[in-house]
Amino acid sequence: MNAGKGKYLKRINDQIVTFRMGFTNDFLITLSDGYLLIDTGYYHKFDQFVAELKKAEIDLEEIRFLLLTHHHDDHVGFAREFLLKSPAKLIVHKNALPFLGLGIHDGRGEHWNHWVHRMLSPLSKVLNHQFPRLHVREDDVIIANGYSKALRKIGLEADLISTPGHSSDSTSIVTDDGVAIVGDTAMNLLNLGETRYLPFFIQDIEELFRSWRKLVSFGTKYVYPSHGRPFVVEKLIGELRVSNRSGYCG
Repeated sequence: MNAGKGKYLKRINDQIVTFRMGFTNDFLITLSDGYLLIDTGYYHKFDQFVAELKKAEIDLEEIRFLLLTHHHDDHVGFAREFLLKSPAKLIVHKNALPFLGLGIHDGRGEHWNHWVHRMLSPLSKVLNHQFPRLHVREDDVIIANGYSKALRKIGLEADLISTPGHSSDSTSIVTDDGVAIVGDTAMNLLNLGETRYLPFFIQDIEELFRSWRKLVSFGTKYVYPSHGRPFVVEKLIGELRVSNRSGYCG
């Protein structure tokens, strides 16, 4: 992989590269016999993605798996087209399946992060969050709540953990060396007041904080969100302590 050639590519380590697809960070992880792609951008970003692959000297056919951190349109947008044009298998949480099949965003119980509500809530009138419908196939991998070793079965030294709060299907990847790719379980944008590290949309704030504690307990050192720059896990620990939700004593 030549990560130095692409305008929107940035190497995290010898195994992981970030693809910046507009507002969303996607990730490509090297396996022993191909690649694992984590998330896609919006549906109209597919051609840009293919162009970046070519610059990195990667063929679409080399991507063996697509893992979705959750079902929202900025993460699933070109998933259907990608799966139709590549041999990749899908890895996805079971809670995403009804919404993938309908091509819609699950807004049940969802509310805006109140610190950005006044700035961004007018966007809700124009955002429909729809995307091309996606149906799982017989050989795709469906994961459930809790903890999964599905990535170890494909040769990646990492665990999948369920991290709901932003959405019921939110899933994070934590590698053995402490890199956590978290989707929208945390962000690093507009870090003013209580917006720090919280996603714009939240279904259950208490569940979100429990997911943060879970990331800490799994040995996370560095958090790589889908929106914004990576940061050290101590930032989440600090926010949990400020909110009296750390679960720590003293």
